[in-house]
Amino acid sequence: MDGEVAQLAALAISANYRLANPDDPMPWFAEQRAFATCGQIGFRAAVKGRFGKLRHVPVADTPSSWLELLEHAGVDRVVINCTRLDQEPEPGEEVLPDRLMAGFAGGGSLWTMATHAPDGGALCWQAGWRAAFPEARDGRIWRAEYFAEPCLGARLQADVDQASAVLAAALQDAISFATKNEYSRVAALFGSALELLETSRDPLDIARPPGPADTLSPSARRLLFAGQRGWIFDNMGLWRDQDFSQALWRRYAEISEALYSAVTAAIVAAVNSSAVRP
Repeated sequence: MDGEVAQLAALAISANYRLANPDDPMPWFAEQRAFATCGQIGFRAAVKGRFGKLRHVPVADTPSSWLELLEHAGVDRVVINCTRLDQEPEPGEEVLPDRLMAGFAGGGSLWTMATHAPDGGALCWQAGWRAAFPEARDGRIWRAEYFAEPCLGARLQADVDQASAVLAAALQDAISFATKNEYSRVAALFGSALELLETSRDPLDIARPPGPADTLSPSARRLLFAGQRGWIFDNMGLWRDQDFSQALWRRYAEISEALYSAVTAAIVAAVNSSAVRP
């Protein structure tokens, strides 16, 4: 999964868990994998200046202090949203599909996070990443800042069963296409994603340190892990040396597009399920 999306998901899941379990120290939180490439993660909120113009001021300088801020502000849930940016281009504007841009920093669809208060108020947070520490020896080269402005909030999209069914179908189509066209490595990756979704067993046996996903229900956790593994789309390093006919290229694009829609919906549903109170 894209690092920016992974971090947004981790923040939302962690926030919902903290709000529901305020006494849990969450020892895994500060050093989790989603933060591993960032030397600094800060949070800013919009306030009105002298002439009514909005400006962003720091409200938390670490993810841990941001969680404390949410508790003190009376936030009751945090949800994420994914908005396609390639659906309604301006007349004459040529727009690349979001799935093609998803591998670039800041590219692809627009991912946001909304913190909701019981009175109906909400703040929408959008991330900005820049390589502020290029010489960092520990690999923490990025500075991530989250900017918040008042908004109408985001709809709670958390139908895990439906998202799982859609993702399973998209993965099966991708496996069939890759197998038929002799891309065994790609088929194995998609196959491992499907097995994660259906059984939670990872055939690739990749180590997973403790993290926010452990607080999800088993079905939501399987959906999130499968979505992460299915985040391949048009990775040319995997689909190399293609010699497809035009018809096959069209089918390839259809499968990649369906997979992108299924994976992004899966991540949203899995993460937002953490906002649903029993």
